[in-house]
Amino acid sequence: MEREFANDGLAEIVWESFARSHDFDGISLSGLVRISTLDLETLKQKLGLLIREDKVTLAFESISENPHIKRLKDLPLELQISQMENEAPDGICVYPSSTIAAARIGNSFDDRPYTRRLALAEPQLLPVFFELPVLERYFRDPRYLCWFGDSNGSISIGNKAYESEETRERDKITIQSFGIGYDSKRRRVVAVFLRYLSDLSAEHQMYWKTHEVDEKCTMNSDYERASIWGAWPEHYSVYIAFIEEQIEINKLCELIGKPPLFKETYDSHKRPIQFCSMLRPTQGSFDNFVHLLDKMISDNINREFFKGDIPLEESIPRKDGTVEVRQLGTLSLLERWLKRHYRNRDNKDISAETVAPFKKIRKSRQPIAHAIGKDEFDPCLPAKQDELLIEVKIGLTRFRWILSSHPDASSHQAPEWLDGDKIVLY
Repeated sequence: MEREFANDGLAEIVWESFARSHDFDGISLSGLVRISTLDLETLKQKLGLLIREDKVTLAFESISENPHIKRLKDLPLELQISQMENEAPDGICVYPSSTIAAARIGNSFDDRPYTRRLALAEPQLLPVFFELPVLERYFRDPRYLCWFGDSNGSISIGNKAYESEETRERDKITIQSFGIGYDSKRRRVVAVFLRYLSDLSAEHQMYWKTHEVDEKCTMNSDYERASIWGAWPEHYSVYIAFIEEQIEINKLCELIGKPPLFKETYDSHKRPIQFCSMLRPTQGSFDNFVHLLDKMISDNINREFFKGDIPLEESIPRKDGTVEVRQLGTLSLLERWLKRHYRNRDNKDISAETVAPFKKIRKSRQPIAHAIGKDEFDPCLPAKQDELLIEVKIGLTRFRWILSSHPDASSHQAPEWLDGDKIVLY
């Protein structure tokens, strides 16, 4: 039904459309034209006044792709007004201002703080930042499928738990995506968009609210590029670099006619869930990472690689005159193999320094393998884990370069980024 309305009436129509919509959607400029007796130019003039009076805001297809969803922060007032002349009516959507929305919703959504923020016309892709331990509840609960890929991750209730009568409806939740951000001291925090937080049950929204960070934080640039702008990440994490180094080393082994050095390799989406940046700065988390890293290196080394090149055992004389034959550990085998088969350009033996990072991991693991340690909170531990992984990655890179020097491997080219300056710690 056609109707003509004054400025306040127009603002009310915008609010009613927003409040009745399924997902706090805007109403298009062409839609407003259809339900009014106003021509397009008159409607634009009235909207310009409402924008200056802080009663409505505009979203544009050319800027936010889908203007029917308020994805991004509002443009400056005057820019919104001038942009109306540059955009087709179907590409402009009108929203109530936060001031108008706050006056209308009253106490609605008080038990769902993030849904309330969307009802207040805040952008759906506005990041909210949380302490890292907020994730622990889900990562430690086997009902949830959790994935973390260094700069981003996801959480979802598993099918079995979802279908189980034992699982409460309030716990059947999903975080479609979360990312890494940083506080003012460059410490890692969790970043989640309002859109995904709003989908949580009231109980889980209140849980996340208790972990919200109350200082200015920033999103990781790669997560922002991918999740908001649809651009490829600019960097590679050192965790991905570690995985790629093992893959490349095994490729080189095949080229030089040797069995793979590593019994198992991984890819970015099929790797141990604990092989990621530390989510909780405790001694227990650090010890678990060291244990995992040792399993991915020394326990993962294939003894068949050394067969026929060096002895796999050593004989140790006993006091009683007998001889004990002991199997050499994988790191000892790797060091002895390098000592026998490789010298650098200066004819220097670098076997010890190449294997040193791997031995450091093994040495760090040994005390915790036979004792029950005390789990203490220590904010320095994430950096300690980062430094440890960097050392190991350098050791893997050095060994890859060594294998690359073999004549049969000279034509092989590793991914360019693996030796570039785009490897980072998110």
